[in-house]
Amino acid sequence: MDWYYIDSSKPEGKRRNGPWSLRQMLGFAEQGAFVPDTLVWRDGFEGWKPWGTVEPELKTEAQVEIVKQVIEEKILPNISISKNYASFWARLGAFIIDSVILQFIFVLLTPLHSYFGVLSAAEITPQTGPAELMPTVLFLSALVFIYHSFFVKNFSGTLGKIALGLAVVRHDGKPMTWSCAFLRSFVACFLSSFFALGFLLAAFDMEKRTLHDFVANTRVLKLQKA
Repeated sequence: MDWYYIDSSKPEGKRRNGPWSLRQMLGFAEQGAFVPDTLVWRDGFEGWKPWGTVEPELKTEAQVEIVKQVIEEKILPNISISKNYASFWARLGAFIIDSVILQFIFVLLTPLHSYFGVLSAAEITPQTGPAELMPTVLFLSALVFIYHSFFVKNFSGTLGKIALGLAVVRHDGKPMTWSCAFLRSFVACFLSSFFALGFLLAAFDMEKRTLHDFVANTRVLKLQKA
């Protein structure tokens, strides 16, 4: 991530200095180039911030970078990503595991059911109207959406995919973002109400993509140890 700082010794209009890497910024600090009031900025900041308030955060990021470097140099060389995309059957297996986990979570949330008007299986009869059933549908949809979004964003896959060694990745290889995870989960949840027809695309597509993979531009890969 690129960093910038204000060099007050330069003329007006030429004081913005950068972009610099995290390590370069720390190097400048060690050389005494910054004082606590030196203004710095990076993408994500609402405005310029004093170096004195940013330095602790920067040092933490440096430690994280060191950990990532160790992982890349010591751990990743022992792991390779298969060139083959996750098969339809592997994805189906992950779907079944996730369905069981979601049912368990649904049961754990039973104390909240009455508050949201959620009906149990025994309470749903042929006479149950759409208005009565809607809170249950919305509750289940929200549960599935949150579950998929959280795990795909933070762990590159749901618990079912993790158990089977699968990983959701973006087409460009960049880290998963919340917007991509939300979009993918939203489309997946929407398709589930149409007999999961969009999921069947994985059985015919060369890259084993479902409709939500097409929309979010993601792929599901099979991780294998070298």
